[in-house]
Amino acid sequence: MHDILLVDFSGHTHGELQKLLRRSNSDHVIGDCVVSACAALSALAGREFSVVLVSTGGFAAAGLWLCHYIRKKSQIPILFMGGGDHFRLVRKALAYQVSDYLPGPFHAFALLNSLDRLKSRLDSEPAKRLPSAFRSLVHLEGKHVHSSQVIKMVKAYVLDHLSSDITLKRISDLLHFNCAYLGQKFKMEENVSFNHYLMQQRMEKAKLLLISTNLRIYEIASEVGYTDTDWFYKKFRAYTGETPNVYRKQKTFTA
Repeated sequence: MHDILLVDFSGHTHGELQKLLRRSNSDHVIGDCVVSACAALSALAGREFSVVLVSTGGFAAAGLWLCHYIRKKSQIPILFMGGGDHFRLVRKALAYQVSDYLPGPFHAFALLNSLDRLKSRLDSEPAKRLPSAFRSLVHLEGKHVHSSQVIKMVKAYVLDHLSSDITLKRISDLLHFNCAYLGQKFKMEENVSFNHYLMQQRMEKAKLLLISTNLRIYEIASEVGYTDTDWFYKKFRAYTGETPNVYRKQKTFTA
């Protein structure tokens, strides 16, 4: 039997996958299920697994970070499931040498095929599974991960979700950190508060969209996470000293 470490960011894959493996009489079993990248690294440090199955559940940035960090320590097979079917995401996943990339939603047949192919590989050439390689990770509040790596995950999530309603509370829940603690760590690493960083990223993307696209102002506001166009106008003017329309005209004329 081959043990799977299931990293279920959404928290909804475990039961469905367990039933699927049971019905198909698969040689793979779920050895452990965790819901965050930090917990996954702790699990890998504690015991041996044959496969890591990353079910992103809409949190592709956290899933990619986990793949990146695993590849620093091990060549254990990784299945990446549930990410978007677009080139940038697929390319990043392949750069981390994932064994297979299965875009969402959950497709039982495709997953079973991937596991069957892995079984042949694992039976003939057992993967090197080195829990000790993960034990050298720096501890942060009881979690096996360095603070700078956590901040990189936070920043990656922000860039991937600028059009969404982003809050530090939502990100801290995803990473299983205390919200206030994560906010303090972010400010220590970046020298700005999380909210200020988020606003900067939104305004910089808005500036880029204003000069590189023909999108209407309300469409740009939506692209950077503002449902209230008037509020976007106010924040943009406070950030740049100009209204979005004036900024677009000046930059277009200069170009």
